[in-house]
Formats: sequence, structure tokens, C-alpha cells
Amino acid sequence: MPIEALPLSTAKRIGSTQVIFDPCSVVKELLDNSLDARATSVSIEISSNTVDVIQVRDNGHGITNEDCSLVCVSHCTSKLRDFSELHVLGGTWLGFRGEALSSLAEISGQLTITTRVEGEIAARKLEIGKNGEITGFDFLPFLNLEEESDADKKQSGNSLASSGDHGSRY
Repeated sequence: MPIEALPLSTAKRIGSTQVIFDPCSVVKELLDNSLDARATSVSIEISSNTVDVIQVRDNGHGITNEDCSLVCVSHCTSKLRDFSELHVLGGTWLGFRGEALSSLAEISGQLTITTRVEGEIAARKLEIGKNGEITGFDFLPFLNLEEESDADKKQSGNSLASSGDHGSRY
């Protein structure tokens, strides 16, 4: 299901508000996103002071080009369309309100998301501003497809890091 904005009435009813309030919540939310993306491998890098660097990489399904513009916009999600759908979400998704990445972008100042969907020859690197808007975009070559193994050609996933107002990354 593509990422779409929740109706305002649904966003209010499920209590969608800022969910990032400390480095532990950053890791928890990014790990939840990795698991929701069906990742089977996740690596987490955290600086010794837990502020300069918090980066999560996974081999989940990646973010499609069509979903990139809404990935960090508050109240936008691919898991839910209406409040009435909450009863079927139990146990299916860890995150569904569309708040984790928008909150992370807001507090960090500059969020970087690198993502690749299976079969794509290049990853997309997105720079996200405080309001969830894309402030920069680039393609990063993956590998020469002729040199890739079959497993490499299927590899997809995400890497999320951010740089705050003072050069910190989450």
C-alpha cells in the first residue's frame, strides 16, 4: 500500500504526536521501521555519546520512488487509511501512525535516508528538512549488475542517519 496522509480525524483519534524524545526512542523507532519493512538483517551504529551518530541499516523492502515525498511528512503512513482499520493492525505492524520519521526530521534538523528497492540499479539518497520536505536528492550507484551475484541483485533496504543543527546525526 502506498504512503498516504491520514484523514485529520483519524490522526487525532490515534494520538499521532511526536514520538522521538531521546536517543533510545530514535533506535526503537528506526528498528521498528526496519522490522516493518521485513528486514532480516539490521545493523545499528551509535556513537559513544549517543548523540553524534545513530544510524540504522537494514535489508528491508526499501521505499519506492512514489513514496519518497511523503516518507517523513507527519500523519502519512502506508499501514492505515482510517481509524476503523486499527482492529486488523494488531500484531501486524510495530509502527503505523506516520510519526517516527517526521519527528526524527523535526528534532535532528537534517535527516538522510538512503533507500533501494529490489531490482533497482541505484539507491536514492534523500535529504529531509525539519518539516519532512525533501531538501536534496541524489542517486547512488549500487554495484555493476554484471558483477553482482543473484543475492546482491535482490538486496534492497534502507539506511537512515541525520545531521542536526550542530552536525549531529541520528
